Order: sequence, then C-alpha cells, then structure tokens
Amino acid sequence: MKKSILLLACVSFVYTSNAQVIIDTVSIGTGYANQKWYSLQNDEQGSAPKNNWDIAFDAGGQGASIHINSVTGTKLWLYPGADTSGWATLDTAGLSTWIARYNSDTSWSVGAFNQPLSSNPYDLGWGIYSTITHYVTGDSLYVIKLASGTYKKIWIKLLANGVYTFRYANLSGTSDTTAQLTKSLYTGKNFAYYSLQNNLALDREPLSANWDLLFTQYTAFIPSPYTVSGILHNAGVTTAHIEPIANPNTYSNWSGQTYNTAINEIGYDWKTFTTSYVIDDSLVYFIKTKTGDVWKVIPTGFGGSSTGNYIFSKEKVSSVGIANVNGNSLGTLVLYPNPASGENTTVIYSFESSVSSAIIKIYDLSGKSVYSENLRANTGLNTYKLNTSMFNAGMYFVTVECDGNKLQQKLIVK
Repeated sequence: MKKSILLLACVSFVYTSNAQVIIDTVSIGTGYANQKWYSLQNDEQGSAPKNNWDIAFDAGGQGASIHINSVTGTKLWLYPGADTSGWATLDTAGLSTWIARYNSDTSWSVGAFNQPLSSNPYDLGWGIYSTITHYVTGDSLYVIKLASGTYKKIWIKLLANGVYTFRYANLSGTSDTTAQLTKSLYTGKNFAYYSLQNNLALDREPLSANWDLLFTQYTAFIPSPYTVSGILHNAGVTTAHIEPIANPNTYSNWSGQTYNTAINEIGYDWKTFTTSYVIDDSLVYFIKTKTGDVWKVIPTGFGGSSTGNYIFSKEKVSSVGIANVNGNSLGTLVLYPNPASGENTTVIYSFESSVSSAIIKIYDLSGKSVYSENLRANTGLNTYKLNTSMFNAGMYFVTVECDGNKLQQKLIVK
C-alpha cells in the first residue's frame, strides 16, 4: 500500500486528527490474483487468493445465502430433472439449455444457490425454511462446474442449529462426500468458505465490523454475466454516487444525498478501457460506514491486470459522535466551514433515533463554557447557524448534548 497526504481539509474531528485528503493504493495483484478487504479508517484488513474456494456459506445468525466463486469459471445449474430423490440418477442431459445461476451483484444475501427466488417467503432457493423448527431443509439438486473443469453434483441438505450439511460427488457417483460447516466457527464474519476441489473449509475474511470495502473481481450483468474488476461494499455500509460534478475535489454536499444499500454502488464503471484505463473525473462517492462515519472517495487511477492497483483519494467528512451501549451509532456532527473566519458556521447534526432534548455548548481550551443554546431535537438531519464573530480567534470545542450523550467536534476560529 502506498499513501500520501495531499492537504488538510477544513473539518477536524474529536476522534481523529485534522481531516486529511489521503491518496491510497490497494493492489489485488497481477491478474487480479487476490481479494482485499479494506477499512476507510484503518486501511487494509485482510487479503486472500481469489481462487482458493468454490462455494461460500452465509455465516450470519439468520443468514442462509450460498455463493459460488464465479470469477474463476465456476458455474452452477439447478437440476430440473428431479427433486432430492433423484440424487443417484442425476444426469446432465440437456445441460446446454439449463439456466446458469449467479450470485446477486447488489446484495450479499442472495447467492447463486438462492436463485431463482419464488413468491414463497420461506423458499430460500436451495431449501425451505420451517417456522416451527427454524431449520432450512434442502429440496433441490445442482450441478456445479469447478474452475478445474470438473463437474459435480451437489445437494445442500440442511441448515439446522447453525450447521450447514451438504453432499457432493462426481457425476458418476464416485467421491461421494458429506460435509458440515458450523457458523459459530466464523462468528462476526460474513461468510465461511469451502473448497470442493480440496474438501477443505476455509477461514478467509476479516471480521465484518473491521472492513467497509472489498476490492475484487465479481460477476456483473451488462446485461449478460460478465467478470469485472471493481469495488463492493460491506453489508450495513451505504453509498451515494454523485455525477456529473464539475470539481469533485471541492464538492462537499454529503448530507443532501440519498445513500444506497446496493453493494455495487461503486462497482466497476468509474473506469473505461480504450487503449488504457480512463477514470471518470466527474464523480464523487460518499460512503457511510456501519458506525455512521461518512467518507468522500474519488477513484483516481486503475492499473488493470498488470498490477491490480486501485488508486483513490479518501477524506472523512463526518465523524460519529455518540454510540449506544451496543456500539451502534446514535448521531453525527459536522461543522462547516471550519476553520471559521468571522462568518456563520453551519452546525450539521443528526440523531439516528428520537431524543427528548438537545443543547449546543461551546467550550474554550480551558474547559470554560462560552456559549449555550437549545436546539431542535428532531430525528434525522438538523442544521444550526452558529455566529462565530462573537468568539476570539482560537480553538473551541463544540458539543451537542442529548439525553446524557454527547457529540463533540473541534472548531477553529481565525
């Protein structure tokens, strides 16, 4: 990873030093050999070869999505000839007419084994969920082609008490294997992985709480399935995509955007290829992390398959001020402009849930309160104009207090 600080941004936060525009490079290697998980706050959190797994199982408490590693050439078909009673007699007659199944490129919760989704809310694709036992019982057979070119039949038999049970074999019936994968061994991670080629469970991911973005290859639909190189975001992370922008470097309206949950909101199409890669120079991404921080991200370069380098700028534009006892964000606070030069500074604050009252207080460096005023306590985004001409030049702490909690930011008055 290469990193260089370009300049100091106008906003500074209590939990960080002065906000900075940082140029970072994440490399997934020649030929896009790896996947890399990335934290906007703490940089790279993990790396794994893209080709050492075949299927991935949702490790979340209530999750049941199952993915395939489509970028290595792995393909999946739902067997149309019979239900699970046809395991012994499964054949691939007419395979060329079967519809291949792919992972969703907009949600982690829908893998290839979950397609097609029916109108039955308890039909999870590969199996049926029971509201009585809370088990998912497999009702479908599949044919899977591995990256090696080998075809196998596979049956996801059961998800019960946090344990997946699945069976796979060669089409001839040889090498018949029943395996289990236990979610609790991967607590806090999105997926547990399995290599059908090596009969091996794999622990590949960092903790979900520790990363925001995944630099990887994935299958997009443009409109046909096609392997692309791009950036996906974590579940619970949301992204706003704004273009065209005349000057992305100075654009700062993060609070007025619609943030989307689709994991491919950044995706691959910020770049195009002619004789070399050209980066769209009129777009900005604002990324809201699970904790509520907002980062401004601008792609600035791409190395293609020769290096696998993704080059981008990042800048924290809003920082979480308070969290509840479970660590969930309760609100955010940002000041703009900051430093202030005698004009009004806009105090932008938001509450994720209802609060009974809110008050803004300003403290000098000695801890003395120099200003206090009641605020609106509406859920969601609020703004307040603070007249900074009443303050002497120097550094102050701006706090928004609500129900015993506190958001706080530094304010510099010139």
